[in-house]
This record gives sequence, C-alpha cells and structure tokens, in this order.
Amino acid sequence: MHSAKILVVDDEKEICEITREFLQKKHYHCFCAYSAQEALELVKKEHPQAVLLDIRLGDASGLDVLPKIKKFDQRIKVIMVTGLGDDQTINEAKSKGADDFLIKPFTATFLSELLAKKLSS
Repeated sequence: MHSAKILVVDDEKEICEITREFLQKKHYHCFCAYSAQEALELVKKEHPQAVLLDIRLGDASGLDVLPKIKKFDQRIKVIMVTGLGDDQTINEAKSKGADDFLIKPFTATFLSELLAKKLSS
C-alpha cells in the first residue's frame, strides 16, 4: 500500500478529479490544486512526495511554479504535464529541476508506473 502524498496541479478541475480518483484507488494520498498560488500553499502545508504539475495553468505557467516548489523542498519529485512535447519547453523544465514529463494524453497505467518509479528513486 502506498502512503505517498501526490499533489495534482491543473486548472482543469475535471482532469484533477479524474487523476485524484485514480491515484486514490492506487492507495496514494492525493489532493488537487487549480492554480499556481493554491499549489504553492498546498506544497508548504502538505509536503507531498510528488507533484504532477501542468505547464499551462490559468493564472501562471507551471514552469514558473516549478523552481518555487524545488526551492521549498528539493526532494519533491516534480513531473511536468503538458499537451506539447516540444524540445524547448522540455529543456527549460529540465533546467528548472523537473524530474520527468507526462505528455497528454497518457494512460493511467503509464502514470502509475512513472509515479512508482520516481517515488522509489
């Protein structure tokens, strides 16, 4: 049974809720943030082991949130979620400390395997 805390950050509430429900079925403690500000508040309050961070947020860019999360706690695994797999965005995220990437659309199985791998490293 997993006890890891996972924060899902996406301005699309439906995506957050579907992801949260799936991760809870996998026995993760999962919670959602719908904005950059809410994400940073939850990181400080909940101390998640991993963050699924959408690059395009309504109020900010996930690329701006990423270094703030890493500054708070370098050990948090931040997995960037994007609909665009372009090299420039990926390289920028890597330079800011991203631990990995999920390109939309992705399968639940792939998400589960990626989280298990990242949390065990």
